[in-house]
Amino acid sequence: MNIREHYQDLVKHFVVYGSGQVLARIASFLLLPLYTSYLRPADYGVIAILDFFSALIVVVISSGMLAAVTRYHFAEKLAEMQRSVWWTGMMFIAIAASFLVGVGAVFGKDLAEIALGSTVKGREEFLYLTLATIWVGCLGHLPLTYFRVRKWSHIFVTFSIGRLLVNIALNVYFLTVLELGVQGVLMGNLLTGCINTFGVFIIFSGRIGTFSIKWDLGKRLWGFAGPLIFTGFLSAMMHQTNLFFLRVFGALDQVGLFSLAYTLGQGINSLMIIPFEMIWGVVIYEVAKESYAKKIYVQVCEYFMYVVALLLLGLALFAKPLLQVMVAPDYLSAYSLVPIICLAFVFFSLHLHFRIPALLAKRTGAIIPVTVFALLVNIGANLMLIPLWGTFGAAWASVLGFMAYSIGGLWWYRRIERYEYPFASLSLVCLGMIASYLIFWGFEQWVQRPVWVFSFGVLLWALWASGLLWRLFRAFGSLGGIEDKEKVAFGNSTKIN
Repeated sequence: MNIREHYQDLVKHFVVYGSGQVLARIASFLLLPLYTSYLRPADYGVIAILDFFSALIVVVISSGMLAAVTRYHFAEKLAEMQRSVWWTGMMFIAIAASFLVGVGAVFGKDLAEIALGSTVKGREEFLYLTLATIWVGCLGHLPLTYFRVRKWSHIFVTFSIGRLLVNIALNVYFLTVLELGVQGVLMGNLLTGCINTFGVFIIFSGRIGTFSIKWDLGKRLWGFAGPLIFTGFLSAMMHQTNLFFLRVFGALDQVGLFSLAYTLGQGINSLMIIPFEMIWGVVIYEVAKESYAKKIYVQVCEYFMYVVALLLLGLALFAKPLLQVMVAPDYLSAYSLVPIICLAFVFFSLHLHFRIPALLAKRTGAIIPVTVFALLVNIGANLMLIPLWGTFGAAWASVLGFMAYSIGGLWWYRRIERYEYPFASLSLVCLGMIASYLIFWGFEQWVQRPVWVFSFGVLLWALWASGLLWRLFRAFGSLGGIEDKEKVAFGNSTKIN
């Protein structure tokens, strides 16, 4: 493949994966009035804490092993060995899920009180439903990863959309008809997970072939996955630890408001980062053998960050009218947190690109000190800022934590290999967008007319969109026939072992 074909392949699969995420975000957006009407902010806080608990366990069980089987699928050339890679990975995930969920069930009473406090009724039942959902969901993660590696994006998206529709139907029924509240949402998640995992496993087992486990291969998979499990756990802590400190220093309604604002920021994560990483995590290994690999890594980082920053700017500008339309009055104050959280996700997105040298060199252990440093910054900021500023302190703690994550990672990973990212242009765009938002905020305080404010926001965003998208189209138009130039400019220093 030449450089244009690599970009076309990346964009094609990104669009397919992204379409599923777009539908999911639209559905979540349209369901906000339902959830905020039938769930109090404190109920929303309970679900957020359980999601935090779930995310930590899921990361430990499956995230590192999913990355390991993807890496070793490309390292093995024989179909028989590739089959062993997937079945061995599945066995490790099943064992880990059964062990951790079993331990959680044994200590369920104590864990429920630590996570939710002693005042939440039904906390033990909520925890057990969450544990069952974790076990079922983890067994379905590896088949979905297999679909991504084989670039069966249409199958992947079909299951994603099917899961979404089933989950919506069950949650609507449990909330509106049976009026089960938090319990209804958790039951809907569990039943949806069971249906989805059964379906993907049937296809996976039929396509992958005979069951085959190689324990020596398992040791190598674990060697690659171990550091990623640890860093994934710490990364999940960075995302979610704000919720725990808000519960400790505040109340569950504050957790609910912050969670809603954070969910909006993660909506951009779902629209862009998740579908991009689904295909980019495969493409980086395919591209690594090309002479122009560094050029692609640098360009993709630049163009991707332009689009992410543009979408986050739009969310920051229009968060208030969005929530005025979609949520109950008790949740409206969450809009003021959204711009800060958007800034945090700008920094978070950079790490996805900066870590490439560590992945290619199979030195995933290099990610550990970066993640530890960032988590310590995040925890320290939460401890200092939440008692002073409440939910705003939690939002700024996310900014500081993700800054440490990306900037610290860039410095550390350059010890492995150095990529010349366009920091000047990326910094100008980021600072320019921050200045644009501050101008918008000042205009809003001065005018205080919603129609004028909205129109001014549209104008600002359109100016940024026209400038950045024109630059992207011009860059893509100039691709093709440049491989020989890149061999001279960059050399073939990027290697995959």
